Amino acid sequence: MKTSQHKQPPPNTRSGNTTDRALEQIRTAIQDGRYAPGQRLIESDLMESFGVTRGPLREALRRLGTEGVVELIPNRGAIVRMFSLKELIDLFRIRESVEGLAARLAAEKMVDAEARSSFARAIQKIKQTQGDPNTPFSLENQTIHDLILHHADNEQLSLLMKRLQLPIIRFQIRASVDEDYRNASRAEHEDVIEAVLSGDSDRAESAMKAHLRQASERTLARANIYKK
Repeated sequence: MKTSQHKQPPPNTRSGNTTDRALEQIRTAIQDGRYAPGQRLIESDLMESFGVTRGPLREALRRLGTEGVVELIPNRGAIVRMFSLKELIDLFRIRESVEGLAARLAAEKMVDAEARSSFARAIQKIKQTQGDPNTPFSLENQTIHDLILHHADNEQLSLLMKRLQLPIIRFQIRASVDEDYRNASRAEHEDVIEAVLSGDSDRAESAMKAHLRQASERTLARANIYKK
């Protein structure tokens, strides 16, 4: 006689989901500036803040350590990594190439009328919030870059950009963003947007690279974190 067999879920499925959730919550908190470079991440505080138990939390911190987001120091635990000036410059240079590719891929997708219409509507919505005190420039800027990355439709590229942007965003938060900075960045964004919408992949990639190069120069010039 055959007996029915019920498949049991893998033993670590729940723990794995909890770890993934904790990892993303901590990553977002660092990105948003809740935890500053060099700050120690206290396990008991994280467990309370994110409703996670010690096991999944430690695994999340271990994975963030392998990504270079935090440093795991014996007898001290996890510390939000402080990037050197050279490391940040290197990351900016890498991001030029990677996000330039994202702009190229997004432009190639504009042959599809539905994709082009979706992109145009999203851009128009972003522009309507410019100057709104409830929409900080950092959010406006990130939304545009995320939109282009979304339309590039490349999962591996998205995963890579998530890792590359985190330390750069955290660094930019500490830089002074004035009206000149915002105006210059918006003008550069417009060049990228026009190129993507026109489907000109060469121009889109070139415009994105130029924007990121100039953005890095503006950021480094305004940031005081590495100045003596």
